[in-house]
Amino acid sequence: MKVIYYPMSAEEAWDFIAGRYDNYQGHLKLFGYGYKQFIPNHPAIIEMYGTESLSEEQFANYRKIFINEIYNENDLRRLDSAIKEKGTPALRAAADILLPMVYGWGAEIPAQLEIQTTYGCGGSYWTEKPIIIYRMTEHKAEYTAKLLQHEFIHILIEQPIIQKYNVPQNLKERIVDIVGFEYFDKPVQPLFENSFANNYITREVIENNLPSAVEKMMADYTADKK
Repeated sequence: MKVIYYPMSAEEAWDFIAGRYDNYQGHLKLFGYGYKQFIPNHPAIIEMYGTESLSEEQFANYRKIFINEIYNENDLRRLDSAIKEKGTPALRAAADILLPMVYGWGAEIPAQLEIQTTYGCGGSYWTEKPIIIYRMTEHKAEYTAKLLQHEFIHILIEQPIIQKYNVPQNLKERIVDIVGFEYFDKPVQPLFENSFANNYITREVIENNLPSAVEKMMADYTADKK
């Protein structure tokens, strides 16, 4: 698997911030997410995310501030060494470890994986290309490898399992956390630790029939909500 990485341009970084704004206001904050992990540490963008509804004029003003006053490519190269020396090898190791399982998940290891760096703290992903969005300006270098492995698991299971069985955000994160803990010793997220998924997702089912386990989990989860 070839891994390449590069900083977002000013326009790409703004598009991500603007797009994540809608996702945060309409979806992510319902699951307990804070917004500062998605943005640069700047009063204007903090103000933007703290406002639940924005006009086109307000969006345009925040964009102008970001492009002209905030964006600096050097900010997005702060962890280049960590990505190159720790992150990229960790992703290749993850691909090797998960390879025996992914076909049973209905997934495949991509021939190429991109990492785009941007503002904030944490990770996001797009499955189409695929791309890991590394929000690294407020992130610690020593956590780079584990974060990238976490997002890589997301990419592998998003379309064949998460979308197929309509798994909600909280259960999706718990599934990825369990896989990451079992195979890469990645600490789990406390926000999702006490999860409905715990009775269904084990190392055994990850290796033997993860899709069936998730299908059963979602059937029971849906019935429990009625």
